[in-house]
Amino acid sequence: MFAVVGAFLHRWRRNLSRSEWAIRYFGLAVSEGTSHAPGLLLLQIDGLSRKQLERAMARGRMPFLRRLMRREGYVLHDFYPGLPTTTPAVQAELYYGVRTAVPAFSYIDRTKGERGAMYYPDWAKRVEALCAAQGEGLLQGGSSWSNIYTGGATQRESHFCAASIGLGDLWRTQALRHILLVCLAHLASILRIAGLAVLETFIAFWNALRGIVRGESPWLELGMVVSRVFVGIGLREAVSIGGKIDVARGLPIVHINFLGYDELAHRRGPGSAYAHWSLRGIDRAIRGLYREAHRSGRREYAIWIISDHGQEHSRPLPLAIDGGLERIVHDCLEDARANSRAWRRNYPHQAPPLWWSRQRHAQSWLRRLLAGDVLTQEERGGISVAGLGPVAHIYFAEKLDADRRLALARRIVTSRRVPGVLLRRSDGSVCWIHSRGETAVPEGVPAILPHPEPWRGAIAEDLARLVSHPDAGDLVALGWVPWEAPCSFACERGGHGGPGPEETHGFALLPPRTRLPEGTQHFIRPDALRAAARHHLGREALPALTPHFTTGDVTTLRVMTYNTHGCGGMDGRISPRRIARVIEAYAPDVVALQEIDLGRLRSRGEDQAKLIAHHLGMHVTFCPSMTHSDGHYGHALLSRWPIHVVRRATLPSAPRSWWPEARTALWARVQPNGQPLNIVTTHLGLDRNERVAQMQALLGEEWLGRLPSEEPAVLCGDFNFTPGSRPYQIAVSRLRDVQTSRPDVRPLATFTTAQAFARIDHIFLTPHFSVLHVAVPQTDLTRVASDHLPLLADLQVVPAAVETTMHTSR
Repeated sequence: MFAVVGAFLHRWRRNLSRSEWAIRYFGLAVSEGTSHAPGLLLLQIDGLSRKQLERAMARGRMPFLRRLMRREGYVLHDFYPGLPTTTPAVQAELYYGVRTAVPAFSYIDRTKGERGAMYYPDWAKRVEALCAAQGEGLLQGGSSWSNIYTGGATQRESHFCAASIGLGDLWRTQALRHILLVCLAHLASILRIAGLAVLETFIAFWNALRGIVRGESPWLELGMVVSRVFVGIGLREAVSIGGKIDVARGLPIVHINFLGYDELAHRRGPGSAYAHWSLRGIDRAIRGLYREAHRSGRREYAIWIISDHGQEHSRPLPLAIDGGLERIVHDCLEDARANSRAWRRNYPHQAPPLWWSRQRHAQSWLRRLLAGDVLTQEERGGISVAGLGPVAHIYFAEKLDADRRLALARRIVTSRRVPGVLLRRSDGSVCWIHSRGETAVPEGVPAILPHPEPWRGAIAEDLARLVSHPDAGDLVALGWVPWEAPCSFACERGGHGGPGPEETHGFALLPPRTRLPEGTQHFIRPDALRAAARHHLGREALPALTPHFTTGDVTTLRVMTYNTHGCGGMDGRISPRRIARVIEAYAPDVVALQEIDLGRLRSRGEDQAKLIAHHLGMHVTFCPSMTHSDGHYGHALLSRWPIHVVRRATLPSAPRSWWPEARTALWARVQPNGQPLNIVTTHLGLDRNERVAQMQALLGEEWLGRLPSEEPAVLCGDFNFTPGSRPYQIAVSRLRDVQTSRPDVRPLATFTTAQAFARIDHIFLTPHFSVLHVAVPQTDLTRVASDHLPLLADLQVVPAAVETTMHTSR
């Protein structure tokens, strides 16, 4: 009854939601027949390192993410983005499995003779086309919001992405029309956003004035006002509304990128209060998307939250030196010509003047956005620099030999203005020039890095891969070395792209027991996250999880009992996969499931126990209680170890029961560490007298009464009786209730999930066990998956001949 009411309320909530209204009004395509299929909502906080995330949670800036960890069991993993630590490189690896797809966010395409950045639509499309030739896009069939690439999503399902924001793309896909109509559908939200925008504009102007007074560039400060209002608020709310519609539609995967923090951290620094202010709004947006995904009736969503990289607090080189890195390279070339006769003889051309740099910055931003950034004639004949962040590429029109490249790199570093330079020697080896000498790459890099041990080798290999990129510069300037304060070659206080400890340390906040590939025990790379996502979506398989039990004289095991309500949730959806996710989150060794269907039409004819066991990689046996014309109904036992069935039988029934229904019990034996362990599971009747007879039978000679005294046993299931009742008293006269076995544990109710008020699911034990831990998980997932909450207990068994109470009473 409770599940029926819950399903009714969920159905009406969905029907009245603005997302459903928008779907119907705009005629958007939806997924049909996929209510039990897996889906993935991937939420990305651009530029937020793990250090800054933990700081924000400690200061109350991200209460919802903190709640996910504390109440929902989410696990915070380390995320290593690879090099360069930029969104285009990370997303190419995440979407297509291609490492170091670009050498930096801004670089020169050698074949086209153009300098570009990855927010140019043509550049993003070109790189994505090369990556798509090497692997299937992760977002195929889904949608992409505010990312660099479409990720395999169609142009119609790619919104505010660099590879789909050309005016032609917006016109062909009618994106402009859809954006306007969605705004009208969410008029209340738009009015709220407008109010926030006005408030934020005043705050942003005040901060900009303070920055100008401190000597910051007025143009950059005013640009930050625009960024804060339109990216930090407008774009955040727009992608949140669109993402909610997409999960309501049931798209298999939806990836949303929140840019607000990254934009503000670039200007003020990653740890600034100004940047952290934006995290509260992002946290609120994630909460809304999380709830919408759990309410979706068209897909079984998991919600993953990641950052693509962090940022280093940096000193902006262009503000310290007029002309920035271009000036430094120009001066070093001039110095080399003035002090080296051989240099003048072999390279007679002077370094080009710097007027072209100022001319370039005066070019129309619209022209560069639409047509690319073609090199000037002066650049084609001399040097050109592409630097946007702490990684810059230096290109020479006239090829310098390896010795002169090395000499120039040393001059650049000894100028004391550039921390380090990477270059390739004449023998093909790569070296890192810095103020303390030279380091071979990758061999000598781990020894000088301050990163944790497992990260060092990966960073060293990625540095070599970075220099080997076809479009990498003849010299690669690095704004970070381990013993100096980082610098950026752009006008920013927060930079990323290089190997710094914070910029290479992102995070992945994942649901408990998320399947990950081998080799992720220290950190997750983007391609490993891609493999995990493809596994979750059923596109590729990963190895099954290994059991967590120990070996030796003492055996510990986790037992769970769970009434699944036919895998029908409080939202009306039937999903064995969701039940499996609940179980998987707690990694039990033995699971007793009640109310399981086998072959019934109401549950799509599925073998629910087998589907759940397959997902978990466990052994399974089924015990039918009733047989209908369209299949069976009963309970099941799942185990990490092979299951030996001792007995399946029907329990006594009351002749005049007000709810006549056959009840059965299953007795099975498993052998952890070779020691016999008896598990009896059942689902007792609704009539009081019936339950008394059934409980007496379970403790009698045909069941546990004939158990050898040295063998431990667990009796568990849905008993439909509460503590203090007569059948309960019969049970605890011979066995121990796990919920009362520890004085520090307060017994918790397991029924219903809407508001737990009755403790009717139990685990009873023989005296062979000590109880280590008892829990009744109450999470967003357990509240919706069934009308019962699961009960689990961590037990310890000491294999010794124990004279049990049951044995001496006979």
